[in-house]
Amino acid sequence: MKSKKTIIILLLLFVSILNVGAQNITPDKKIVYKEVNGDSLYLHLFKPKLSKKPTAVIVFFFGGGWVGGTPEQFYQQSKYFASRGILAISAEYRIQKTHKSSPFDAVEDAKSAIRFVRENAKELHINPNKIIASGGSAGGHIAINTALIDGLDNSKENLSVSSIPNAIVAYNPVLDTTKKGYGSKKVIGRETEISPCHQVKKNMPPMLIFHGKEDKTVPFENAERFTNLMKKAGNNIELIAIENVDHGFFNGDFFRKGAGNKYYNLTTYQTDVFLEKLCYIKGKPTVVKNIKHISCIGDSNTEAKYPKFLQDKLGEKYQVKNFGKGGATLLNGTNHPYFKKKHYKNSLKFTPDIVLIMFGTNDANSKWCLDASRKTDFIGTAQEEFKSQYIKLINNYKRKNANVEIYVLTPMPIYEHRKSRDPKIKERIKHLNEWVIPTIKEIATEQNVTLLDVNKLMKDVFVKYTKDGVHLNNEGYKVLANKIAKAIK
Repeated sequence: MKSKKTIIILLLLFVSILNVGAQNITPDKKIVYKEVNGDSLYLHLFKPKLSKKPTAVIVFFFGGGWVGGTPEQFYQQSKYFASRGILAISAEYRIQKTHKSSPFDAVEDAKSAIRFVRENAKELHINPNKIIASGGSAGGHIAINTALIDGLDNSKENLSVSSIPNAIVAYNPVLDTTKKGYGSKKVIGRETEISPCHQVKKNMPPMLIFHGKEDKTVPFENAERFTNLMKKAGNNIELIAIENVDHGFFNGDFFRKGAGNKYYNLTTYQTDVFLEKLCYIKGKPTVVKNIKHISCIGDSNTEAKYPKFLQDKLGEKYQVKNFGKGGATLLNGTNHPYFKKKHYKNSLKFTPDIVLIMFGTNDANSKWCLDASRKTDFIGTAQEEFKSQYIKLINNYKRKNANVEIYVLTPMPIYEHRKSRDPKIKERIKHLNEWVIPTIKEIATEQNVTLLDVNKLMKDVFVKYTKDGVHLNNEGYKVLANKIAKAIK
């Protein structure tokens, strides 16, 4: 029997390792496209399924102010576009931190990358007339300059091969390298030489730009000005302005952990549509354009599995994240005051469109709400502190996203149970019913947020699914998730 159990455990461990590995995104191949000053620069290739006809290719350049950065920034996008049937590449280029290089060197490398791809079109199985240059921030800058800038070519390359792409997609790119934009101190004395706003010309490739209206690194005005200058020159350009976002918003969860995929999805979808119009991609996008972020906030009943089951129930139009913390309270001076936990900070970073708040089970514990020596700066009763902290929590999410939908959930029922770990469970039940749940209902009315009376919704089934009188088994959390999903949809 022991040997069988050991085998099962090893198999489960092996499967879990495979699942963790499956979450990683890695290129299919890396090839050298340039050697300069003893350094090799690589293209990180994400290959599409084999097709008879040569495909289009999109070449991404990462951001980092020409100082740092990594090709991994565009691995998530590369994987997606490879799945859409084109070759996707995330390119290395010289950066100051590693190569003691300048922005001018970065522009040269971007031109070298496009030239290499076109010159090796047959080996890469791509159409040399369907090359898209793309990138974010400084990477968007050099992508645009592969088309704009004459010169800055490497004399060792075959200059009869053009480095001008056939289309450009840029995410919050640097567009003005004077004091009106970004990077003037890095190009002193040559401020306009590689400044897109100062190098606009006719006959540019079609271009799509994404820019956040609240960008504090590259002013949104730069994007508007560049777009207007390009249109006046007769070029085909589209600017998609994104409300309420700062710099780097387009990164998804793979590269910017915890950011969520809302804006990754939006920009990837729009890029897909842009490329389909150019006949570089066929069919409709396979990524959902508009997804909603849902933050699940609470104690151990949130930290358990209901958010996972909620994600399963709601589907791909939502991204549900679990920010629950076992033992969490809104009262201070406890073992786990939620405002002091990383879970809370991460839930704000996620910038939720919907917040599900379920606190009170631990705040109702006599160990905390009746403890006169509990350390807190709040002057008043535990009940008053709970209400004040709850309202503070709601307002912090509203400040993060003015359009957020907030649902306050009453705690689930509590029953006396032989496996209960609370010796004063009767007192906790009393507090829960006498002041915690009534207070939450008051808050919902006063703050004009939606109340979900989970205590009432789960009362008839709680005993059936509870493990210890406080928590549920998996089937119980599935029932809870289904009830919440119906309220949200």
